[in-house]
Amino acid sequence: MSIDNIITESGQAATQFIQQYLPDVPAEAIRFGGAAFLAATALLLLIFALRMLKSGKSATTHSKRVNIPRALQRDGVVIDLLNSPADDEIAARCVITSVSAGKIHCELIERLDVIRTQEGAETTCVFAPMKIENSKINSFTAKLVESDKTGRKTDRIILSVPTDYDMIPRRKHTRKKVADQQFIRVKLWVADPRTSDICFEDAAPHISVNSLSSKGPSQSANAVVNISNGGLGLSIVNRVLPETCAVGAKVAINLFMFNFKEKSFKPYWYSAEVRSMNEGRPGYTRMGIEFDGFGDVCKKTGTIKWTKF
Repeated sequence: MSIDNIITESGQAATQFIQQYLPDVPAEAIRFGGAAFLAATALLLLIFALRMLKSGKSATTHSKRVNIPRALQRDGVVIDLLNSPADDEIAARCVITSVSAGKIHCELIERLDVIRTQEGAETTCVFAPMKIENSKINSFTAKLVESDKTGRKTDRIILSVPTDYDMIPRRKHTRKKVADQQFIRVKLWVADPRTSDICFEDAAPHISVNSLSSKGPSQSANAVVNISNGGLGLSIVNRVLPETCAVGAKVAINLFMFNFKEKSFKPYWYSAEVRSMNEGRPGYTRMGIEFDGFGDVCKKTGTIKWTKF
């Protein structure tokens, strides 16, 4: 027997049953009433199912927003607070000390830059990748509720619970903070080393760190903030910055690193580009410099041969 026949016979049986108790009601009215009842029941079931689905999703999202920070707190995971996700600029490193339903309390353990995110604005926090459900995440977005500058403690910040999670690419070169400036020296010229006629080995640098320059003591407060295989982070006194120094400018760098085995400074030459210039502590500019090549000094002629990476 086909489905249509079963439905028809079931409808007829139901109509006959109802007419036994309500003989004055037309069969057509009973059929229409039954159809309306079934439609209303189906609609109520659909609404109920949607409410349950939404409620379950909301509970899962809320749990995810709170439980992941709690897992990071439990494991003592170090979190990088970024100033600019696009350039992977780390302002500070922190650990989560407590998590409530609406706030994440963090303690700053290392400062690499000034936290430039304003209170109420969103910031990106990056940590070691962790698996969640069927994917991996290494960052979350949250609002800065209380900063280190306007908050009750200078070594604490408060974030909102995360509004979003993501897996973002990190820089391929790990930056190392330079704590002791005596083991590194920098000479920098704001010029394209491949086209400039400057004799870099003999010329006074435009910017220097722990090196002699034409501006003498004015450069003594400059410092190397961090260093990696890919570049440098410098803190430069504003008054010694050349007018031509800007984001995108080509530069030549003579970097001296102290070799503990040989007990002497070893020189390295790099061609590079200024990737970022931001306000640092009062009176200083934070410069991010990316190496794009290296230089070899010819012992016979004293000239430098530049090679792109």
